[in-house]
Amino acid sequence: MRKMGLIVIVLVITSIAIIFSNNIKPDTQAEGLALNTNVYDFLMIKSNRIDIYEEAIKLNQGSSQNTCVYFIAQLLRENNLKVPTETSNTEQIISLLKEKGFEKQKDYKKLMPGDICFTTDESGNQSGSPSHTYIFMKWVKDGNYDYAYICDNQAKDYEGKIYHIRNINVIAKANGFDKDKFAFFMRKN
Repeated sequence: MRKMGLIVIVLVITSIAIIFSNNIKPDTQAEGLALNTNVYDFLMIKSNRIDIYEEAIKLNQGSSQNTCVYFIAQLLRENNLKVPTETSNTEQIISLLKEKGFEKQKDYKKLMPGDICFTTDESGNQSGSPSHTYIFMKWVKDGNYDYAYICDNQAKDYEGKIYHIRNINVIAKANGFDKDKFAFFMRKN
């Protein structure tokens, strides 16, 4: 009889533990959408954009050139994602994002505010090493996928604006520089 009582107690405790652990498992899709929302909301505050931009330049030894990954990495750190300060190129950030559960998606029509975008390589290859990364904010015109508002480090090419319009599915020039088109984005799923 005592054995039966012990078995019942163990079963009840085990059942409660299982129910509790199922309820505290993170919903990774909701977690990914929350990160997107947090990133978007953070970047909508001009002083936050400036702080991230200045920190990216500092991490890149005082240069604003080729600071896109520093910009994205600092933005993610500000939004509670652990990213080493040494992260400095697109291959490193892509690898790190994959490790953290982010997935590549190529359909730019599925972009959501806060998504991390990557361009083609400098030769226009989709499968090469991306030449640039930025944060998608919103489409300039709903239903038109040529241009979007984005945030990145290239303020010098966009009249000093960190939040600016950039080409997505077309190749364009800004301040005399070719801007590679979109290749893929990454979102935590």
